Amino acid sequence: MNPALKQDIYVSTIIDSHNYGTVLQAVATRDVFEHYGHPVFIDYCRPHWTTKGWIKSYMGNTNQNVPERLARLVANAPVRHKSSTLFRSFVERELDLCSSAPYLAHGGGLDSNAVYCVGSDQTWNIECNYGIDPVYFLKNVPGNYKKIAFSASFGRPDLSAEEIALTKPLLSQFDAISVRESSSVAILEGMGIGGTALKDPVLLCRPELWRELAAGVPAAADGYVLVYMLNDNPDMCAFARNLAEREGLSARIVTFNPLKRAPRGLEGVCLPKPEEWVALFRDASYVVTDSFHGTCFSLLFERPMVVFDPPKFSVRLKDVLGDFALADRRAADGRNPMDIADATIDWSAVRACKERFAKEARTFLDNAFGTCVEVGQNGR
Repeated sequence: MNPALKQDIYVSTIIDSHNYGTVLQAVATRDVFEHYGHPVFIDYCRPHWTTKGWIKSYMGNTNQNVPERLARLVANAPVRHKSSTLFRSFVERELDLCSSAPYLAHGGGLDSNAVYCVGSDQTWNIECNYGIDPVYFLKNVPGNYKKIAFSASFGRPDLSAEEIALTKPLLSQFDAISVRESSSVAILEGMGIGGTALKDPVLLCRPELWRELAAGVPAAADGYVLVYMLNDNPDMCAFARNLAEREGLSARIVTFNPLKRAPRGLEGVCLPKPEEWVALFRDASYVVTDSFHGTCFSLLFERPMVVFDPPKFSVRLKDVLGDFALADRRAADGRNPMDIADATIDWSAVRACKERFAKEARTFLDNAFGTCVEVGQNGR
């Protein structure tokens, strides 16, 4: 499809954090939206993710004296630079970007014939984003412009009364809202706003997208247990080592700091490129993770997973596993992780779920977008 013949779709989603799930969900969103028009992503960096914000977070740590804070800042600066460069280069290569300036203030200059979209990811997580973010709520897009939300997430099972009071007027301006978790639908209903539960875009895009993205990464010669851990958890590492030893496999872990050694008995894969990260799931024999997107990519590549709860925001993991009737893959409520690893997954049922979820997304988006407007009709 030639994007020049279709309406512009301006997408407000998280692309600033140095995180595999965030950049890959943006690519998946692009893939889904190309059926409806020309997706353009708002090039926005939240204040606390800028270099200035990063420095402020280090220097604001009152648990350390000033020399200690400075030492940590200097020590971690090269790590941040490498991480930032890695993810930024991927975003610039994969996404068509536009300035965030009109979305940060009432500056005008927005196309009334375009569609403005929020999502996916935790765009509406007020705790993570330190309040109502004007870009992620399209606060400065006129209320009579077409606004939709695609698999947006509050990231939490409920909101306070104060948060609801701030959020409701903004979301009431949306023409169609889909959210990523069933718990988010309940939040919307509590505001008197209708919403549809859709899955994360990585589960809704073309299935072949991920193999296309990782096509240039050679297949692993041997199987392995993959650990993708976002929160320090010695129990996860110990279990992965035991599982690998029992199965006669190696164990690999994605790491984020080249200055730190991988946990004992695990082979570190430090800051792989996003396409290499995808290939790690493609070639794994087992996955051990506390990550929402780690769980999603295990499902996409049909890899048996054992899922540990993170300290916060575990509702996303509970919901996505429940959606696939795989709640018993969580190492919680007294379940033995080794028993989970041994349990068989009906992958044909998982595939049927993915097909059904993709169909639901197409139905929502067909209704939300309506007929795409050709360039000649909108005066551009």
